[in-house]
Amino acid sequence: MSAVLTLPARLDALGPLADALAQFMAPLPVDDGWRFAFDLAVCEAAANVIRHALEETPARHFTVEFHRDDASAWVKLADDGNAIPDDRLDAARDRAQDDDAALMSEGGRGLMLIYACVDEVDYRAGQINSLTLRKRFTGDVVT
Repeated sequence: MSAVLTLPARLDALGPLADALAQFMAPLPVDDGWRFAFDLAVCEAAANVIRHALEETPARHFTVEFHRDDASAWVKLADDGNAIPDDRLDAARDRAQDDDAALMSEGGRGLMLIYACVDEVDYRAGQINSLTLRKRFTGDVVT
């Protein structure tokens, strides 16, 4: 199953994204904790795209693709904006794994939250930047 959504680079686009994500997650075999974590990661990623990659320019757009298979769900966000600096990705990944206090800090925690909430983060920078967030069903599956 997959679906694609195109949204403007405005923070008010997060509402329609959250609605589409909830609809996508409704039939998934997972509990509320799984849903919350995936929603947090996807909405945080989208907010970062809007604020940092596309600089809240409403005439610009980004896409969000929803996918699932038997083992996991994943969302791919794509934009033509500013790339995430490599050092920020590396630092966020390392701090999310090693520093619970960093997740509670006020500034710069978005990428850490993303890493903490999903099983895989794949980022590719280029003319089109793509960020794929994958969360497996194992461990949180509702039976």
